Amino acid sequence: MRAGDTINGYTLLEDFRVVGAGLSEWTFAERGGRDFFIKRFLAPTYPDDDAPGSAKTKARKRARCAAFEAHHLGIKVALAPVTSYGGNLIATLDFFRAGAKYYKVTEKVDAAGLGSGDVAALDFPAQLILLKTVAHSLKILHDLRIVHSDLKPSNVLIKRTELGHTTKLIDFDSSYIVGNPPPPEEIVGTMNYYSPELVRYIQGAAPAADLTPASDIFALGLIYTEYLTGAAPAFDRAHHEPAVAVLNGARLTLPPAGLPAPVVDLVDRMMAAAPAQRPSIAEVHRDLMGIRAAMPTSATVLGTTVRGATVRGAPAPAVAGSALRGKGLRLVPGDPAVSAPASGGRTGALVGKLLDRLEGRRTR
Repeated sequence: MRAGDTINGYTLLEDFRVVGAGLSEWTFAERGGRDFFIKRFLAPTYPDDDAPGSAKTKARKRARCAAFEAHHLGIKVALAPVTSYGGNLIATLDFFRAGAKYYKVTEKVDAAGLGSGDVAALDFPAQLILLKTVAHSLKILHDLRIVHSDLKPSNVLIKRTELGHTTKLIDFDSSYIVGNPPPPEEIVGTMNYYSPELVRYIQGAAPAADLTPASDIFALGLIYTEYLTGAAPAFDRAHHEPAVAVLNGARLTLPPAGLPAPVVDLVDRMMAAAPAQRPSIAEVHRDLMGIRAAMPTSATVLGTTVRGATVRGAPAPAVAGSALRGKGLRLVPGDPAVSAPASGGRTGALVGKLLDRLEGRRTR
């Protein structure tokens, strides 16, 4: 299919293009005056009666397709009550088969194109907004007993808003209900963000019961480390992936220099080797809210203290609360909507309003 063609009521705006390793293709489409993202899966393919192969082979393929449909429709139904067009969870809006291929439709997100290095260059109040909004989205999943299972920076889209930036959590193709993960041979994702227990499960060394929402917490800790420092946590690269290093006795930590101690402590616990030692997403969200509450109404933001909370490592230069590194609340360079100088007690209140308004968008 090409740009201009229509499938299931969606008019393609561009040709399909390959995603990543070539397991799927995607494009944008329009329907009813709105733009959407459409993903076409290259496998499995549904065999019709005229397809090549024996009856036994086609029956086996159809059984796989039935399981594929059940998985995607199950996650879609589970998330439907807590997602909406324009929210921070970009869940499936439509899932269908046309011919031999399956298609998934979601809201189109106009991402800002920021990578982890770009996030690391932001001021801490802007970083805190991103940490908190993605935690809030993941909390919605975990409250439903759903494990995302493929958390990585590319599945956390960063969108520019009139207040700065917010996050959109995407791609629930690998998600599953707690206690019912796919078989080890069907696990897909990016191994750089696997948890230690997920690696052991794939190796056949851990039961399905070991895969809990704590697996997502480990991956989120890795993402937070990249957001705050611009790089993955340090480990012996002979192990190739963080989870493998942890399984071989390494302890992953967030480099502390210039960061508030509560953030360092939180991220370190998120990357703990044992799932039981990691905080729940509710605790992560609560702690980030506490860090927000401790933001000063005046004095320093990234200096030696954050309202009594010691900053780890070498202290960053004192920054006046009325300036936030001389940029007011200019979370987006040059954006007049957030560049007005704040003074005295207004700084903490303005940061709080940013967080509240960005999180409130999910419930529109």
